[in-house]
Amino acid sequence: MTVLLRGAQVISWVDADGVERLYCSPTSPLKGPQAVRGGVPVIFPQFSERGSLKRHGFARTREWTLLPSDMAAAHPSVALQLHNAVGDDPLWPHACVCTLTVSLLPQGLRMALTVANTGSSTFPFHAALHTYLAVGDVTQAVLTGVLPGGAALPLRDPIDQIFEAVAGPLQLQCPLGSLQLAHTGFRDVVVWNPGPDVVLADLPTGAYREFVCVEPAAVGDAVVLAPAAHWEGVTVISYNRALSTPDR
Repeated sequence: MTVLLRGAQVISWVDADGVERLYCSPTSPLKGPQAVRGGVPVIFPQFSERGSLKRHGFARTREWTLLPSDMAAAHPSVALQLHNAVGDDPLWPHACVCTLTVSLLPQGLRMALTVANTGSSTFPFHAALHTYLAVGDVTQAVLTGVLPGGAALPLRDPIDQIFEAVAGPLQLQCPLGSLQLAHTGFRDVVVWNPGPDVVLADLPTGAYREFVCVEPAAVGDAVVLAPAAHWEGVTVISYNRALSTPDR
């Protein structure tokens, strides 16, 4: 597992079978100034352009602080923290502390994002863990758990959609195997893949086939946090072994 201090962004998670489960663009600079495309960007306090801040907020491009290791933790973990003071961004004058804790499980990855209101006024925010999942070939991937009645969502076409009030868990079937995605605290799920016709400067041609973003989110309705209160969103990604190819 590799985590950047900039943005507290997980950019690599190799499972026990040696399979890289996250996609990170090889043409996206890790030192900025733009956000890194891939891994798990932390979206806070604004989703997309739903507000006056820059797209997806400031958390993914600021430097976070690495906290001391918790030797009593049940699983190997890394925790990072971001402090925002009232004067740090005039467009979002609120005091808060964000903490991201990433834990390696026997067959999975757990990420917990906590937001604490350390100021004297109530504030609204959006939050998401913008997870780029490696799939091998997105045109052969299928997601279940976001559509009513357990219907499967094929991912062969471009998609950019917010699914509100999704309880989960979700199941992602793809050439790299099966992933189960569970979340608490986050109410919504965002699914995104640009498809072949969208040109992004930091994404190689054809690389859209290698990933799909399935992100736990709180974006349909903003979270409203009172002074001294805190909110937590947790996601757990569990995997099964890659699909085997039968002998011919």
